[in-house]
Amino acid sequence: MGICLILILPVIVFAEESILLVKIKGMTCPSCAASVEREVTKLDGVGSVKISIADGSARIRVKEGVLIKDAVIDDAIKKAGFVVESISARPQ
Repeated sequence: MGICLILILPVIVFAEESILLVKIKGMTCPSCAASVEREVTKLDGVGSVKISIADGSARIRVKEGVLIKDAVIDDAIKKAGFVVESISARPQ
């Protein structure tokens, strides 16, 4: 009688490219926006970042097949000196 080994590998489902809308507290000037953009752009999987000082938000394009946890985005924005109020997915 032989031994049979069965390996179960996780199935990874890649999502389409996604857009996250992040509301940021205290971002009031172009220098603020540049700091946030610089930190968020450093994150693996971020395709682009568009900042709106007028409504205090960042629109982050996440590359296809990448999952970025909210906590990672929150940490990057904290590193820039600001506080995340909310993060939500938006249709493209």
